[in-house]
Formats: sequence, structure tokens, C-alpha cells
Amino acid sequence: MSSVSGGTQVMRVMTPVDPLIGAQVGSYKILKLLGTGGMGSVYLGEHSGIGSRVAIKFLHEHLSSNADLVQRFYAEARAVNVIGHANIVSIFDMNVLPPNRYYLVMEYLEGKSLESQVGASMPMARAVPILVQVCDALDQAHQLGVVHRDLKPENLMLVKRGRQEDFVKILDFGIAKLQSTMSSRKTATGVIIGTPDYMAPEQAGGDNVDGRTDQYSLGVIAYELATGRTPFAGLPITAMLVAHLSQEPKAPHTLNPAIPAGISAAIMKALGKRPESRFASCGDFGLALEAALKDSRSASSGVLVSPSGADATAQRATPTPPGTTLDRLTPSGPKGSSSSVSGPASGAPPRHIASFEIELKPDQGAVQKLQVQDVSRAGCFLISKLPPPRVFTRVSLTLPGVGAVQGDVVRHVSAEQALAWNMPQGFGVQFNSVRPEQREALDLLTKGLPISPTEPAAQPSPADDRVAEVALGEFRRRIQGDHYVVLGLAPDVDIPQVRAKGRELTRHLLELRKRPVSPTQERQIDAAMERVHQAIDVLGVTTKRVEYDGQRANWKGVAMCLSAGLRVPELESIRARFLATSPGAEMRGKMLLMTANGFEADGKIADALRNCELALGVDPLNLELHHKRNALLRRTPIAR
Repeated sequence: MSSVSGGTQVMRVMTPVDPLIGAQVGSYKILKLLGTGGMGSVYLGEHSGIGSRVAIKFLHEHLSSNADLVQRFYAEARAVNVIGHANIVSIFDMNVLPPNRYYLVMEYLEGKSLESQVGASMPMARAVPILVQVCDALDQAHQLGVVHRDLKPENLMLVKRGRQEDFVKILDFGIAKLQSTMSSRKTATGVIIGTPDYMAPEQAGGDNVDGRTDQYSLGVIAYELATGRTPFAGLPITAMLVAHLSQEPKAPHTLNPAIPAGISAAIMKALGKRPESRFASCGDFGLALEAALKDSRSASSGVLVSPSGADATAQRATPTPPGTTLDRLTPSGPKGSSSSVSGPASGAPPRHIASFEIELKPDQGAVQKLQVQDVSRAGCFLISKLPPPRVFTRVSLTLPGVGAVQGDVVRHVSAEQALAWNMPQGFGVQFNSVRPEQREALDLLTKGLPISPTEPAAQPSPADDRVAEVALGEFRRRIQGDHYVVLGLAPDVDIPQVRAKGRELTRHLLELRKRPVSPTQERQIDAAMERVHQAIDVLGVTTKRVEYDGQRANWKGVAMCLSAGLRVPELESIRARFLATSPGAEMRGKMLLMTANGFEADGKIADALRNCELALGVDPLNLELHHKRNALLRRTPIAR
């Protein structure tokens, strides 16, 4: 427009007004534009009533007519909701502003991206804790079948949490895909997605991707933090893709002699050209980095900062066996330990889910007895409908087989959030100052392995029988596991084998009682006998076993109970109780069944079977899914 001032005509160019600024979106008023990307723009929003701030991500208006892009946009919310990890940005809502402005309401982060820190090498004492947090979050995502596929420094935010300056938040799962929907396709549209500098060889070549693809990208980020440059920096895009496929980069320690050889070796392993040459999981990559950093430090160099990700939440837990048995077998250990294995049937190693009651001691306030829903190497989630301790409050708690640990409250999950996110109400605790032997015990716990007590084993007394002590040592090792671990049986064993194994162990323990055992050994034999009988009582009876297997997502055990003659009304009654304690399981199972039906219609029977088993992993007591799997088994040549 033009105007006249003092006889001189002045031309003024008016900046287009953003119609979203000042608009009311749900409970939030949009204050300003934070940034714009390829798929959308992010705005700062403020709750009209309580003043809390969020980030609101709008899909670009010109993309809203593309159904595939809209689906990919909302895939971000679905993927993040499935994972539910503290180191992944939270998404609270998704909706559309009429007529076609699709948006997500997300956690607002005040910090800086890791991209602002690259360009020069970062001290490994700072870089490794950052990388380990990313490893923990990706490890959980991969166990749930979600692959990020575009990991790069700008998608990693560093924010302050209490005393931790570099708390990581992973952004942009917008192009993430559930593994179960990827199969042999590159993407739904046949387009290879990713950033060339950080792209894995299989991604650059258009092949199938899985969690090891994200591991390669994280390896490139680790390389960049160690050396100040990516492995093939400066090459044109085509040459860079070829280099990822065929060229070995120089080891980081050859470019930066300050990098410990162990860390350099771990990074190079993550950068293996073939997925099978890398670490089995991102979790293993993180453990290797931690171990290498620890080895490179002197004894007086300080304690490694604990990784984040404390409130990863399990959706099912195993009933707790009586604590008195464990007390008698492991006198120095805490009471009430139990464990189970759960997770989708995706081929990934099953996660170990622990459930037990603990006493929580905050810095201020009364001691509370709470149920632990899940525990990882980084922290645990505590179920509570009472007002939780304030965020960043220091608390003390004792974990079975691990001992006393301290941690900080890092996240609250309100009743409303619990309902929206399909998880219990409570709060997450991030561990700190965890001793090396405790970290090893926590690692065993997350991998589903029985844990030995952290206290040194008592020395055998002269009165102990040596032969009995060897046998009881094996029982002490297994007694902290679930019923299958106690009996030493696979999760798909049939009922007759359970009973036969129970008779064998009972007979063996009775033989030990005949030996000249000490009073302590006699008590331990009685305790082992009690624990074996508990396992037989559950696994040897179809109605008890199917409920137990349902809670631990062991659909193979459920299938065995069905073949053993479990009646349909009994199954449906047990499933109703399971669904009441596992909100969202039925819906997730239906979504995976729809995917399986789609693959079946396309003639991809193996992919249909894989998705059917994924569905059973979340809804293991669904008779329709079991019938569907049996029908698919009859149509596939794959040996099961």
C-alpha cells in the first residue's frame, strides 16, 4: 500500500498476517510462531485458564488434501503414544481446526537442539550420557515395533531437568513407521525417507529397515560428537549415499586421539555396513558406550551421570509371589519380588517386567507403600492415585535384588493423562548414583534374567552339606524369576511337561532332605519346595495358567491352554479381567488384526501371520486372534 508523508509518497510493504496468531485452539490460545518445517509449522500455545504452555504443530494447509501425508502426520502421535518414554517428546492431543488445519498439541520444550553443539568434538564425559539416553528411548521404541528413521542432531533437544543440564528429548516421529506395517515396502508411497548424512546403508539402498537402522544413524551422531564431523561430510548427496553403502570411515580415535579406543570401537560397530554386524539393540550400544567410558576413567574421576528414561511404563505385571519364600532362600534380599516377560511378538528379545511393593521415602513427607509397575536401568514407574512428590524431589527406594537406590521424580502422570495414554496414574523416578553392581543387576532385570542378591553370598558353614549347597545355589539363582524360570521351562511348554518337571524337582529336593544338611539348608530346601509347588499350582492348571500367561503377554502359553481343553466361557471371563487392567489392549489388537487382514488380502501370508502374532502380544486372550493365527499357519510354508 502507499501513503503520503510531507509531500513524499512512501511505499510500505505489509507482511501477511498469520491467521493462527491469536486464534483459540481447544483450551489454548496461539501466541506466536516457533518454527516451520517441511510438513508443518509449530506455534507456542498457552492454556487460557491455568497459563501452561504447549507447542502446537499444524500440518501445512496445502498438504492437508494428501491423505498419505495426513496419515503420516498423525502417525507421529500414535507412535509416541505407543512408546511412552520420558526421553521422547510427549503429545497430548491431535485434532483438526475446521475446515482442514490438522494439528498436534505437544510438550513445549525450552532448550537447544544437539545440532547447536556439533561442528566441534564434544568431551566424551558429556557426550556418552546424552547418547545413552537416546539409546534407552530408542531401545524401548524398537521393542514396541517403532522405528524413527530420521534420527539427526536437530531432532534431539537438550533441556534442563533439575540438576541435569543435558536431559534429552527426541523429536519428530512424524515419519516413524510401525515395523509391522513396513514389511518389504520402503514406505507407503515407495519413497526413501531420511537425511543423507545420517542414513544407514539399507536405508540408502531402499531395503527393509528396523531398529538397527536407527542405531546406525545414532552411530553417525556419536561419530560427529567425537570428531566434529560426520563420516562422509562434504560429499555430494549421491556420492554420500554410495559411501554409506560401501566405504569404511576412519575410526574416530584416529581423527581425535582424545577419544578412548573403547568408545571408538563401539561407534564403529554401530556403523557396521550390514545390520547384523551392529549391536543387537540400541540398548546394547548404550551399555558398550557406558562401559568404555567407565574403563577410560580413573577411579577418582567421578560417577557417570545416569541416563534418563525413568518412566517407561509397562502395561501388564505379574502377580507377586509370597515374600517369605524369597526371604528364606535369600536372607539378605528384599521381600516381594516377582517378574514376567511381556511385549509384542515381534522377534525382539522380551522385556522383563517386574512388579513389587516398595516403601518410598521422599525428602519431605510420610513414607508411602507403592506398587512398581516397571523398572529399567534408568529408573522406574510407581503407581499411585495420591498426590505425587513434586517434580525433581529426591526419593529413596529399595528394589529386590538391586538394593537401596536414590532417584529424582521426573514426571507425573495424572488421571486424565493416564486415561489418554493407556497407562496407570503415578509418577516416574530417575535413578542417580547407581553403583556398578546395581547397574548390572538392573540390566539383568530388564533382560528378563534372574538376579542374584547385591549382597555377597554367605559363606557356607562347616555344617553345610557340599552336595546340597551346589543344588541349592542353582535354586537360589532361579528362585527370583517367574514360575517358568523357577521350573526351568519354556513359555510354550504343555501341561503334562509342567507336571512332570514339578515331580522331578520335588523328588530332587526330597532327596536333598535325606542328606546331612545344616538347619539353614533345611530351611532353604523347604522354601524351594514351596516355590516349586506354587509354580506347579499355577502352570499345571489351565484356568490359573491362562490368567497368568495373559498378564505376562505369553500368547503361546495361552494357546497351549486352549489346546489342553480350556472352555471358551472360562477364557472370556479371564479376558474381561485382563482388559479391565490393560486399557487400550483390545483396540491395539484390532488395529494389528486389520493390518494382518490387509496383508492376507494381498497374498502376503507371512506378513499377515507376523502381524497376527503382534496382535496376540497385546491381546493374548483374544480367541478370534488365536483362530486367525491357526488359519494363517495352515496357509504358510514357514516352519514354526
